[in-house]
Amino acid sequence: MLQSIRDRAQGWIAWLIVILISIPFALWGIQEYLGVGSEPVVAKVNNTEITERAFEGRYRDYRAQLRQRLGDAYRPDLFDETMLRQETLESMVRDELVVQKADELGMKAGDALVRAEIARIPVFQVNGRFSMEAYERTLRSQGLSPQGFEERMYRGLISDQLENAISGTAWVTDQELAESLRLRGQQRSFAYLTIPASAHIPEDPPSDDAIQAYYDEHTQDFIAPEQVKVGYIELDRAAIADTLEADETTLRAYYEQHKQNYTTPERRRASHILFLAEEGADEAQIEDALKQAQAARERILTGEDFGEVAKALSQDPGSAQQGGDLGFFGRDVMDPAFEGAAFALEEGAVSEPVRSVFGYHIIQVTGIQPAGGKSFEEARPEVEEAHLRAEAERVYYDYAERLADLAYEEPTTLLPAADALGIEIQHSDWIPRQGASGLFRNPKLTAAAFSDDVLYQGNNSELVEITPEHSVVLRVLEHKEASTRPLEEVRDQIIATLRQQQAAAKAKERGETQLASLNEGGTTLAEIAESLELELTNKDLVERNAAGGREIANAVFRMAAPAGDESRYQGLASANGDYLLIALSEVKDGDISQLDDNEKEQLKRSLAASMGRAEYQHMLDNLRSEAKVEIRLKASQDPR
Repeated sequence: MLQSIRDRAQGWIAWLIVILISIPFALWGIQEYLGVGSEPVVAKVNNTEITERAFEGRYRDYRAQLRQRLGDAYRPDLFDETMLRQETLESMVRDELVVQKADELGMKAGDALVRAEIARIPVFQVNGRFSMEAYERTLRSQGLSPQGFEERMYRGLISDQLENAISGTAWVTDQELAESLRLRGQQRSFAYLTIPASAHIPEDPPSDDAIQAYYDEHTQDFIAPEQVKVGYIELDRAAIADTLEADETTLRAYYEQHKQNYTTPERRRASHILFLAEEGADEAQIEDALKQAQAARERILTGEDFGEVAKALSQDPGSAQQGGDLGFFGRDVMDPAFEGAAFALEEGAVSEPVRSVFGYHIIQVTGIQPAGGKSFEEARPEVEEAHLRAEAERVYYDYAERLADLAYEEPTTLLPAADALGIEIQHSDWIPRQGASGLFRNPKLTAAAFSDDVLYQGNNSELVEITPEHSVVLRVLEHKEASTRPLEEVRDQIIATLRQQQAAAKAKERGETQLASLNEGGTTLAEIAESLELELTNKDLVERNAAGGREIANAVFRMAAPAGDESRYQGLASANGDYLLIALSEVKDGDISQLDDNEKEQLKRSLAASMGRAEYQHMLDNLRSEAKVEIRLKASQDPR
């Protein structure tokens, strides 16, 4: 049969077959024909596809931004991965709708504008100027191509155009401004009292049936989180320092090596008159400089002021106009010959001519700061602390390097590392992913404990640096998956909750009885407070943010204004179980006439910006509701 096919696949028949096969290849490509090579799509917005590659890049950027904003407080376990991925995709859908709308309206961003915006980004600059090398390096480090980044910038620019076109054109009428200020500046006078739930907690515990029913209905509240127990080796420079000692000889040697930290050497202040005769000068120049120096000295010794002579004769341009003053200086600063003479003179004395590499000097010492500081005996506690700290740092970094190596070389146990370093392996209690108290509040440690390599592969962690001088290597000893806690374990918690609920219900029942009496006009809030021996709190003409708590403020400013002199009453079941009785007595609206023209203009701009943002959001909502959006990203998709 095969031979028959081969015989027939010759001549015009074979050519016909080749042509028929070639047509779909030419029109759609072999990838389309075979069904391979196209990128996976996570969403389709009208006729535009969002690829999985684009989505994953955007998601990585989003996570990186979260990590950067939160810094050390960032903990991956605090975020629902599925929700974050869905939010990221929804953001990409929204951006695509904005770009499509901007394109429909003919909004464009030219290449020159895109390049200018990129050049303004600081991370792409070197010494304040755009650097192509920095640009390409930064994009490579983030897995981006210049073309992809420029497309992203383009889309961002036209999106900004659309947003500004809508939000930037909002305007506010005088009537809207007056109404806004009436509500924003409104003040209210009211009084309230609190009927506490704590005063109504029942003495008898709830029944077993009630406890069981609550447990069955709220099982999700009693989920014990995934937990691990770990063994760990901890290195701490401060703890190492506490184990070290130093003898007298070592401390004295340390003192001598670091004497400048504990003593201040003698310093002197001097003035000089310089006559130049630098190295290489001929004998005549040297002799002339010496004679001038001697003559100047004679003038000073016969009573002329040193500073005036220096101003007149000194050839040092830096000090002549200051009367030759050089200020205070220590040793090893000046020319050796100059320094030797200056430190040999008594205060006020004038030197013989002193030869230096610059020429001849006449020197007068004008001040002496004697050596000071602490002797070894006086500084001994500081010397010991500093020496032990330095020694502990040396030991710490040596141990840290060895611990990292040993934990890696023997990844399934910490014993060799502990034996080699002479450090005891410590053991933790149960640690949830959210962290525990003490050492394991640190998110770096919990991240290491729950990493795949440590938790599932059974390996030691890498050296986790908590601070530059405090680190830990750990391994998981026990692991418990998340599970429902048994009833007996949470029984007391349920009893406390049921009692609180009963107390809140009783407080509400009692409060509603009193509220009915208030509305019927049979009593006043003050009389109720007195009869129940409760404190009455009065608030006179307060604004929303000063109404005595968010719950009370929301309730008070939602109440209708009282009619005439009669107060209006309302009850409020507080989140903590207490019941509040509120009496609203006065409402005073904000008055635009109280503002000057500048304040009115500022308020109008603020209100217009707020209205513009609301209008832009309304447009986004409309675009989303009218668009044909197909989401293909599954909620259960592995976020990794």
